[in-house]
Amino acid sequence: MMLGIKPTGKQEEVMALPANGHTVVLGTAGSGKTTIALLRAHHLASIPNGGKVLLVTFNGALVEYMRGISSTKPRKLVVENYHKFARGYLNSRGKMPSRNGILGPEEKAYYIEQAVVVLKTQYPNESTFRRPKEFFIEEITFIEKFGFASITEYKEAERIGRASSNIKRENRKWIFAVYEKYIELRKDIGRKYDWDDLAFYVVNELQDDNGVRRYSHIIVDEGQDFSPMMIKSLVQAVAEDGSFTFFGDVAQQIYGSRLSWRDSGVDTNKIWRFDMNYRNPISITAFAKAITENEYWRQDGDMIEATAQIAEGPKPILVKFSSKSSEMAWVVERAIATGKTSSTVIVCRNRADIDDFLPVLKNKGCVAIEINKETPGFAHLKKVYLTTYHAAKGLEFDNVFIPYMTDDKLPDPDTVSSAVYKEVIYADEIKLLYVAATRSKYGLYMTYSGTLSPLFPKDSVSYDFYNEEDVV
Repeated sequence: MMLGIKPTGKQEEVMALPANGHTVVLGTAGSGKTTIALLRAHHLASIPNGGKVLLVTFNGALVEYMRGISSTKPRKLVVENYHKFARGYLNSRGKMPSRNGILGPEEKAYYIEQAVVVLKTQYPNESTFRRPKEFFIEEITFIEKFGFASITEYKEAERIGRASSNIKRENRKWIFAVYEKYIELRKDIGRKYDWDDLAFYVVNELQDDNGVRRYSHIIVDEGQDFSPMMIKSLVQAVAEDGSFTFFGDVAQQIYGSRLSWRDSGVDTNKIWRFDMNYRNPISITAFAKAITENEYWRQDGDMIEATAQIAEGPKPILVKFSSKSSEMAWVVERAIATGKTSSTVIVCRNRADIDDFLPVLKNKGCVAIEINKETPGFAHLKKVYLTTYHAAKGLEFDNVFIPYMTDDKLPDPDTVSSAVYKEVIYADEIKLLYVAATRSKYGLYMTYSGTLSPLFPKDSVSYDFYNEEDVV
């Protein structure tokens, strides 16, 4: 049973689609994609004599939210994130080492660097090997996410979202050589996979697997964050007479894949477009549109703009403070006040910021709930929540506070300093602001002290600006 949610318009049409074939649903923020994904999953899992249903998403916090907003779950419905699905499938085929066998990001960077060192020694005059290690990490991740199994495939690949990585075709052989050496070094220490190529091996295994598929229906939520190989593996994991449904919003693509569902084996001529915003008032939607007009935003033909909203609300506000301490004090005080009568969230850049806020809230008698993949329940209660930009994806709150809107937080300086191409990072980071802002069903309060983030739409009329003395 879902919490009194009734689909309307295009939502209802998607709910009524037959239980076979491929369906793509693209929607704007607040258009009910996650809700309809969950409702469709419940519907398919309740078909008499029907098969099992997998509802898969990218982040763990959203998995818990989906579990929470449903008071009962059909026996045939499984809700989990992609990596759990992938590990489970490879394990069922005897292909997952007992001690995990997945290389973490830091180890991955180390072994890619070692691969470059080996090849640089063998080919001391090749200039490609003089590029920074970050370049090779980015490029090898690109190879993994698109599943290029040979130098020929890699050479001929279109540079989807990678125009700034200007590599001559004749030099790609050197990068692929680093990739192959990295795989070799990784295997030597008993690591068969890393988190970015897990899906590639799932695809290969499924192609050799003639057994009955476990799932008759697979539904992907927040599909824009999945790599082409992830989506391809899920398409192949569906029973032959079953269904695959993809829900996504390219405006909220926050994991840097810059890909299209079109590159991933999805076979459909019909695209459903959810352009009605049921969550955000007109004032929030106007601010979100201003974010997409920033010079760092990358336009995409699959982006859906809201054509209508059903809610009214106040303009978002931006407040400048004289110090970080006075900023935090104001955010805490206001969040506690709104949390007494509505669901309220403070969206932070990282865990360290959450750890700063938690004790201050507690000292004021407020036991705030941190949202992460272990959080039970869901985020619609009259309480104060804390979360990061990434974990906020797919959630909604009455009031949203975004503190520390400064140039030393957004874009993240560590990410920028290690990047090969700054504009690529800026394009990724601005989407975090878009995601955070569009969580709000009513109030949006943004604050900073110091220098305002270059990603903020500072010349827009879509928000009201105040100095500290105006609000304290």
